[in-house]
Amino acid sequence: MNELMKETTRVALDRAHAAQLKDTIPPELQVPAPAGSYNLFVFFNEQAAYDEGHAVLGLGPVGGDIMTYSYYRHGNALKGPGLMACLEAPEPFERIVRDSGWIVHGNPGNYWNEHMDVALAMWCDRAAYEPIRAFAEAKKADPGEYDLITYNCLSFCEQALGEGGVALLDRDGRPSRTFVPRDAFADVRDVSGAHRWGAWKYWFPQTPAPENGLRFISDFAAEIRPGSNE
Repeated sequence: MNELMKETTRVALDRAHAAQLKDTIPPELQVPAPAGSYNLFVFFNEQAAYDEGHAVLGLGPVGGDIMTYSYYRHGNALKGPGLMACLEAPEPFERIVRDSGWIVHGNPGNYWNEHMDVALAMWCDRAAYEPIRAFAEAKKADPGEYDLITYNCLSFCEQALGEGGVALLDRDGRPSRTFVPRDAFADVRDVSGAHRWGAWKYWFPQTPAPENGLRFISDFAAEIRPGSNE
């Protein structure tokens, strides 16, 4: 990563961190989700796609293991066959926090380390959750065509949430309209059809990549570790 790219990445990360600090819910104001509730997460790798960012959906019961759904395409073409990367194995959100945003992501036979920089955290009831999960699983089975402008990773996350009547709201209280994942985390202020959960906005500090023998997505955090394999 050259110095200009590093500076661009630092600016993007600083912006995301500032948004997290501004909007996070302090512990004394956090309201626990009722028993039997389900978590909805939107994780962001702010450094992916030359700092345009990448959004990843996370789903699972509150307090239990979650699964991720990462909609993408190979290469840098505007359009291409859609693909879906998921966690190698479901894991609790608390482990992702403990691992500072590092997850093992991909498809059977092709897993890699990827660092999530920030996340939006929500909870909903089962009636909202089940159609969201069903849509994500259907998209995993039949990803369709990825289009950077009209249907990208963020579009997938928003459509999936919409299946359960959930919408991310911008600072004017309107459904978020950006198609740039990097901008969404900073722009989103609230949610409708679900509830903000925990701190609402989470920041995962830049830490060395896991020493597990897997490759990792090119990332500023990964450069902390000597002997990069990327």
